[in-house]
Amino acid sequence: MPRLARPFIGSDMSYARKRPRHRAVALDTRQSALRRAAGAWLVAALIVAYVMLAACGGSASSSAGSGASSGSNPQAPSPALLTAAQQSAAEKLYAGTPRTPADFLADPPPAGVTGAVSTLHLKSTDTTPGAAQRFELCSDDSAQALAWSEVKTTALASYADLTEQNVSTRLFEFVRVPRNDVNARLRHRVFRCSYLDRSGTDLASDSGAAGMVNLRPMDAGALKDLGEYLWQFTLYNNADHVVLASAPVGAATNEIAHAIDMARLTRGATANDCDRIDLLRWTHTLNTSTGALRRQLETLSSFTSRRANGVVASCTP
Repeated sequence: MPRLARPFIGSDMSYARKRPRHRAVALDTRQSALRRAAGAWLVAALIVAYVMLAACGGSASSSAGSGASSGSNPQAPSPALLTAAQQSAAEKLYAGTPRTPADFLADPPPAGVTGAVSTLHLKSTDTTPGAAQRFELCSDDSAQALAWSEVKTTALASYADLTEQNVSTRLFEFVRVPRNDVNARLRHRVFRCSYLDRSGTDLASDSGAAGMVNLRPMDAGALKDLGEYLWQFTLYNNADHVVLASAPVGAATNEIAHAIDMARLTRGATANDCDRIDLLRWTHTLNTSTGALRRQLETLSSFTSRRANGVVASCTP
């Protein structure tokens, strides 16, 4: 018996079977597009990260440039910047002049002198070689002071003739002309004991007793002058030293004090080494009742620097 054809009653059913397949194809197409886009974004992100890593000195860039097998080459930390005060002190030291503030006590050479001028205070070791302590002599007798000057002059390789004598409330001064250089001047000075007796001082140290001040009254201005005058005869009145400030500082009852702030440059052994700078404070304190004078040297801070092509900057040892 011939087989009857199935009535076409499943059109909706057939449509229902084809519909998920169309949706799957569309979904696969969208997912492929998303995967391609994500891959492109990932590649771009990796390229950006590599470039940034190379610019920052990362391990990939560093090892490629240096041939290091470990794949890492940490960068040395940048030196800390100098503070404004450190920068100023360093620039003054490297410049070398002026070495004192504008209002610092001056001790100019005699007018009209064209040669070198050497000024020294006669000391205990000038008249008594091998003395246990070295300090500036004092006398209120001008003849005694002149005799000490003669002792010092006689010991020189070339005698210096006395040409001028000066006296003040503070000291005696004897001006001499060396016979081997008539353009030069040699000034010998002796404190007057009525002004300052330094016999309790030991110049081998920058701290400790500084003598007895016998001049009255003695105020802050007079102490400033004395401290700055004594500075003239120290190793700090030399190259690679500058005075940053000179001013009164706090003190106990019945005392006045004056501080000289300085900077000292110690140059590195080679051009590639860092220089060391010490910030120092030299303080003189006077007991206004007894006249006792003492001094103290302290290091406030230290840092390293270097000057290259005229530019001063911090330096890491």
